[in-house]
Amino acid sequence: MMTLLKSLILWLLNHPQYVLGCLALGGIVLIFTKKKWRKKQPFWPWVLTGSFILYVFAFIRFYDRIELFRPVLKNNTPETLAQTALADDHNYCFGIDISQYQGAIHWEEVLLTKHPLRFVLVRATMGKDGVDAQYGINWRSIKQCGFKRGAYHYYRPSENSTQQAQQFITHVELEKGDLPPVLDVERMSIYGLKNLREGVQNWLKIIGKHYNCKPIVYTGRYFYEQYLKGSIEGYPLWIASYGPHHKVAHLPWTMYQFSEKMVVHGINCHVDGNFFKGDIAKLRNFGL
Repeated sequence: MMTLLKSLILWLLNHPQYVLGCLALGGIVLIFTKKKWRKKQPFWPWVLTGSFILYVFAFIRFYDRIELFRPVLKNNTPETLAQTALADDHNYCFGIDISQYQGAIHWEEVLLTKHPLRFVLVRATMGKDGVDAQYGINWRSIKQCGFKRGAYHYYRPSENSTQQAQQFITHVELEKGDLPPVLDVERMSIYGLKNLREGVQNWLKIIGKHYNCKPIVYTGRYFYEQYLKGSIEGYPLWIASYGPHHKVAHLPWTMYQFSEKMVVHGINCHVDGNFFKGDIAKLRNFGL
C-alpha cells in the first residue's frame, strides 16, 4: 500500500500540469458559483489552498526524485556528428548514452547508423530504489551488437549514498571489457554542499572497491566548476557542455557530452552524443 502511495505521489509530482490544472479548475468553479452556495460550503477554499500547499511541500521534499518527462524531439533541428569540432579527429571515439526516455530501441537498425558508434552507456539505477525500465534489455542488446558498454547510476543527493551504491551493485554485473561504472551527479543536496560532496565520495569509494576500478563521474560543466571541483580529483570526468568545444578545453575530461540532439538510426528520439578522449585502442583498454 505504501509503495503504491509513493508511486502515486511521484507520478503527480512528475505531472504538475494535471494537479495545477485541477486546482485551477476548482478555483474557477468557486468563483462562478453562487455566493449563497459558497456560504453553505465554506470549507472548499480551504481544501484547495491546503492541497496547493501540500503539493508544493511534496515537490520540495521529493525534488531530487522528480524526472520530468522528456518529449520526443522529432521536430527539432538535430545535430549531426559532422557539425562537431572533433568529428574528423581519429584521436576521439564517438558514443551515445541512453535511458528509458528513448523507449524501445531497434538495435538491428542502430547497427546501420552512419555514425562511427563505438560505445553506449545506459542508465541502470536511480537513487536508493530506482531501476531504469529499459536497462535490462538495453544492457543485453549493447553486448550483442558488439559495442563497448557502460552503466550509470543517477544520483539522488538527498538519499543515503551507501544505499544508492548498494542499489547499483545489486542490479549491475560488469564484465571484463565493460566501461567503469558511472555516477551521474546533476543536483545539489537539500542538506548542503558538504553533504553532497561526502555522499558522492562515499558512493565512489564503495563502488570502486566492489568493481576494483575507478568510477567515472558525470556532471555538467557549470555544476562541476561550482560544486564538485576539488572533491573528485583522481576520478575520470565525463563532462556535459552543449556549445563550442573550447569551453571544456581547460577541463581534465575523459569523456565529453557535446550534444543532446543527436539522431541515431533505430532510436525514435534524440540522444546524447559523447566523445571519449582517445583512439579505438585506448577505448578498448579503458575499463575493466
